[in-house]
Amino acid sequence: MQAGFGIEMLVESTQSKIIESALKCLGEKGLGKVTLNDIAQGAGVSRPTVYSYFKDKNDIIQFALLQSAYALVDDIINHVEKFETPQERIIEAMLMGLKRLPQENYLALIADPSITQLINEFALVSKEGNELLQRIFASATCNQIQDENELNEIIEVCTRMLLSLLTLKPAKSRNQKEQRAFLEKRLLPALGY
Repeated sequence: MQAGFGIEMLVESTQSKIIESALKCLGEKGLGKVTLNDIAQGAGVSRPTVYSYFKDKNDIIQFALLQSAYALVDDIINHVEKFETPQERIIEAMLMGLKRLPQENYLALIADPSITQLINEFALVSKEGNELLQRIFASATCNQIQDENELNEIIEVCTRMLLSLLTLKPAKSRNQKEQRAFLEKRLLPALGY
């Protein structure tokens, strides 16, 4: 039993090194210029070792995003459940996303315009990403939306607005109160609230 635990730790350690290296390389070179050789070299492993964990660099980034997202989703759900109405919960989920995403080790990548397509695939298209967003917005809407298509439309609108607010600089900077007012005025009507 002890030996298995040691092997598990080694696997997690190697996998973590690969992820850390990929994110460091991404920050230095951008997605288009990063190679698996760069990632392997930065992690101190061979290219075949990288392939034993991931199929390509996008797979590494998606894995890192997903691992970070699980904890953040739980935090957001715990936060929004303190509020009564779907409107308050949706605004709080958005505000928390705007605040926390840039601070999260891996999820900060979401604000990087050079990986927009990858984020789209992760957040809106992948099964895992969509399930995480469904958990947030089912809670944010007080589980009142029973139609999965309608819930997915709410998720899409909110995700697109969140990504826009994270990546595009506004003409005028907003404090928390102004950001809340902006979301109440612009987002809630788009969602039918």
